[in-house]
Amino acid sequence: MILLFSSKRGLVTITCAALLAGCANGGSVLRQAQDDMLTPGSAGALGRAAKAPGVAKSWMSPDAKNQDLIYVSDSATYDVYAYSLSKEKLVGTLTDQNNPAGLCADRKGNVFVTQLYGHQIVEYRHGGTTPIGTLSDPGYEPGACSVSWWTGDLAVANIVSDEFTQGNLVVYPKAKGNPTTYSPPGGASGDWFSVNDIGYSVEPAGDLYFAGTCNSAFCAGVLPNGSSTAENITLDVSPQSPGTVQFDGIHMTFADQTDGTIYAYTFSGTKGAEVYSTTLSGSSDVDGSWILWIAYRKHKNITVRVAAPQQNGGDVLVYSYRGGGTGRTLTGPTQPFGTTYSGIGHSTF
Repeated sequence: MILLFSSKRGLVTITCAALLAGCANGGSVLRQAQDDMLTPGSAGALGRAAKAPGVAKSWMSPDAKNQDLIYVSDSATYDVYAYSLSKEKLVGTLTDQNNPAGLCADRKGNVFVTQLYGHQIVEYRHGGTTPIGTLSDPGYEPGACSVSWWTGDLAVANIVSDEFTQGNLVVYPKAKGNPTTYSPPGGASGDWFSVNDIGYSVEPAGDLYFAGTCNSAFCAGVLPNGSSTAENITLDVSPQSPGTVQFDGIHMTFADQTDGTIYAYTFSGTKGAEVYSTTLSGSSDVDGSWILWIAYRKHKNITVRVAAPQQNGGDVLVYSYRGGGTGRTLTGPTQPFGTTYSGIGHSTF
């Protein structure tokens, strides 16, 4: 038997010919094979720490609070880096992260960091170094996250459980308190295995789209606004492996980690039709790309960029969305995993 496990977004093949007992019950044999074969420090490397946290103190440049920032999580160093969008330089580091993975920001610029081994989501103010909130997510490996533009609810994609069983979706009302848990389509007996990526739509308001793996392949779903039941969706042009799910200012997009392509769709019910795509040429193992939709308050100087972390290459490449070619290169991370944009005086999705 062949099992395809998604290392947050990338599919990793585990051969289970001699591991049927472990595969059947998520036992120690499968866990050991999983740990040995998945990239150290990645979301899939459950139970293996790449580096002990707590080796340095968080810092932030005094003027960071007055700048537009790109945040980058590093699953090898257990740090989250903050870069100035305009100056292209490192302006801060959030240390002592228990394997940081997904990043997302709300309309105020507050940044949320999902911690795979910490089983929690930690919130920071824009340009801040001290957590202002911590949400508990016991028993699961939290990955990507998204904040509703309209309600401020925080949604988190739990990739898999600590026991290597099916992942799920959790939503924290107003990014506080205890979450509501939603199973992927079909519930516990369905075909879904991992839930890797998640993103709120803005128009129509509040629908929650997500991507993961089922039947050893890419799948996508939606939790309609106001519903308690998730549904499968079909895409006429489908990514090979799950990448970031995000609203780009006009359409919902699903990214493909394999080749760095971002697909934009219009939806009629549960059917998505591709309207355009953007391939991030030269990218390598793009895990948590983030569309930086930047619109100044008076709707001047609207620019759209994409920050793409290169897990294998170490750098973060910043592209012009739908424009092709690379612009800035943010250096410093060892194994960049997720990115998000936190702006001042802007609107961002």
